[in-house]
Amino acid sequence: MSPTSRDRRRLLVVTALLAGLVVAFALLRGDLPAALLGVTAPPAAVTVATALARLVVLLAAGATLGGLVGALVTRRSPGGALGAQAYAAVRWAGGAAAVWAVGALGAAVLTVLAGTGSDPRILTAPDAFLDAAGALEEPAGFLVAAVLAGGVATLCRVTLSWRTTAGAAVLAVLGVVAPAVTGQVASARAGHDIATDAAALAAVAAAVWLGLALLETVQPGRDAAGRARPIALVAAGTAVAGTVVAESVIVRGDWFAGLHGPLALVQLGLLAGAAVLTVRRRAGVAVLLVPAVGLGAVLATELPRALVEPVLTTVEGVQDAALGYRLDPPTVLGLLGPGRLNLWWAVVAAVLAGTYLAGVRRLRGRGDAWPAGRTAAWVGGCALLLWATSSGLGAHSMATFSVHMGVHMILSMGVPIMLVLGGPVTLALRALPAGDDGPRAWLLSLLDAPLTRVLTHPLVALALFVGSFYALYFSSLYALALPYHWAHQLMFVHFLLTGALFFWPIIGVDRPPRPLPHLGCLAMLLASMPFHAFFAVALMSTDAVIGGDFFGQLALPWVPDLLADQHLGGGIAWASGEAPLVVVLIVLLVQWSRADSRDATRRDRHADRDGDAELAAWNRMLADLARGR
Repeated sequence: MSPTSRDRRRLLVVTALLAGLVVAFALLRGDLPAALLGVTAPPAAVTVATALARLVVLLAAGATLGGLVGALVTRRSPGGALGAQAYAAVRWAGGAAAVWAVGALGAAVLTVLAGTGSDPRILTAPDAFLDAAGALEEPAGFLVAAVLAGGVATLCRVTLSWRTTAGAAVLAVLGVVAPAVTGQVASARAGHDIATDAAALAAVAAAVWLGLALLETVQPGRDAAGRARPIALVAAGTAVAGTVVAESVIVRGDWFAGLHGPLALVQLGLLAGAAVLTVRRRAGVAVLLVPAVGLGAVLATELPRALVEPVLTTVEGVQDAALGYRLDPPTVLGLLGPGRLNLWWAVVAAVLAGTYLAGVRRLRGRGDAWPAGRTAAWVGGCALLLWATSSGLGAHSMATFSVHMGVHMILSMGVPIMLVLGGPVTLALRALPAGDDGPRAWLLSLLDAPLTRVLTHPLVALALFVGSFYALYFSSLYALALPYHWAHQLMFVHFLLTGALFFWPIIGVDRPPRPLPHLGCLAMLLASMPFHAFFAVALMSTDAVIGGDFFGQLALPWVPDLLADQHLGGGIAWASGEAPLVVVLIVLLVQWSRADSRDATRRDRHADRDGDAELAAWNRMLADLARGR
């Protein structure tokens, strides 16, 4: 028996044993979780089916994401089309995605049944089912995952290009994150904001790590293991660290009370063992990762004591439940100084800054120059991103509308302006090695993608930038997003991306897919100013409190009048929004002047080479016209 066949056989045996263990645990646990929550216990069949559905979701999601990452990176193909190895990996991922979609849909239905006393009538009433799924949160996450997994399966079935495969990978990442951020971590009291970010990072990393190990076991590829190792190492470290942080928040130091803590320790031990095998380039990583990831199906239904404790009715208790942390009355130093760490954006800022500096170092290492101003702009933008999300401003932005509006302006204007002045695309194209199957070729292909050209169209970028202000705050979207940490993070992502798409063609160092003349850039910038001013005036004039239920529940003593705070937010939007636009206008005019100077210099050099032939031809034309008259 070959080593590959032996690994496959071991993997099947481990998976079968894990499924049996999940069933046995679900039966032995009985009605304990329902009793702790004070709800009617579901039948044993529903309990077992729910645990198995969770197991299928975790394993199939990992196989899907790992197959797509393998096709894109470890089995990459020259040109835009998928090679034989990459195509096989995509088909493997597509089959796993179909299983994932069915499993996620089943998990959503079973979770609703388990949470509503197993009343089958709820399945015949779509409105009641969706209301229950939204109230329980986790079933909604499974429904989102089912839809996204179905989309991934469809794309994998029809795609022959790596660009579509990359789009499918993005959908798969979102599908992995959806159940992770709506599960136990969302129900934790103090610290659920950090736990949610850690759980999302750990879920994606573990899925990639497991998926690459499964792909290498099922479809060993030529040179794939060497290319996969750096990704596996990063994923291993992220999965272990994220799991430690998330579980620490959930158990709150009570590791040996009940079964959740000991099971979490077993899971961490398996992850650590798999990480050691990954570092030492040993086989059998999947044999440890499958039970490690599979324990998540058990942990998701085993309630720690911290999740069933009653919510305190004090101001501090309400803040713990709603925000995940407690706030002090705001002061100037408190707002501007260090606050609550936003784990997700701290990781993003560190990765963006580190990657950029690595590219600059590579250029300088081979003797090429890179403007220091661009480096300062990029690093400054990353620092501003970290400060806006992890300072006192970031902490209070979750609970106070006026502070939130200030952070909104920073993330949609200040940070994008600095980032686009850093020229990251130009740096990447110069630093990355040339080739038709590497990251440089991928970047060029993405810049030429139809979706990129649509999003960077001036009218689309303008509509996204100014329209999102009205769509978010003058609809129910903002009020619906307020209670959820993951929704705040999604809002921040939206602010950052729409700002970058708007300012890139106006003052960006990198050449956009649809370059505009300087006059067109000026028109685009001026067109946005009235819409921004109207939005601020509308905020200051409205008599309806946006998100009043959530802010009223917090009842912060230093915000006695919610409407006055909202009007203050409108003033902040006006004042802090107009200043960056003026700065952009100045930068644009400077760039325009420098471009004209370069054009004049180029024309002078051309005239020196040809004896000013263009001017002579112009004079001859004037003379001919004069003679004609």
